[in-house]
Amino acid sequence: MMKKLLQKFTSQPTEKRSSAVLYALTGLIVVVFALFWLVGFSRPYIDDPNFNAPLFTDLLLITGYLLLAFALGIAVWAVVRSARTLGKGDRVVNNIPVRRISLTVGIGTFVMMLVTFVLGSSAPMKINGATYSDAFWLRMSDMFIVTSLLLIVAAVGAVVYGATKYNRKS
Repeated sequence: MMKKLLQKFTSQPTEKRSSAVLYALTGLIVVVFALFWLVGFSRPYIDDPNFNAPLFTDLLLITGYLLLAFALGIAVWAVVRSARTLGKGDRVVNNIPVRRISLTVGIGTFVMMLVTFVLGSSAPMKINGATYSDAFWLRMSDMFIVTSLLLIVAAVGAVVYGATKYNRKS
């Protein structure tokens, strides 16, 4: 039964598969956040009643960790597959330098992460009454936040540029 479903899923066009995965993940995330916010959110924290201890915090965290692990696994698989497919030659597909673009994006992302780590703040933070002062983890979290924001800005810029420069010939 499962094999037939998987075979049917993989025989569909890529656009249909990616849409199905997007809708499934969106549905899962909506359900998890709805449970988190709507069911038992106002439970007081036992050690300090001034804070909330939502009932579904563990579910939210586990979902986040599983999605992160899944995304990292897919990313590693894609990099390995891409490296095998492109080989060592200068690969050009439909006059697009695929290998050069892949290397530029990978190296650029790595350099951006390295720069944002080095420039990241290591100033201690006080959150919910607890002081966090480990310089490495403060820089690491700053690196991920700033790099994510820069990549989102770059993606929006690429979409805007592509939308304004795209001319369809009739």
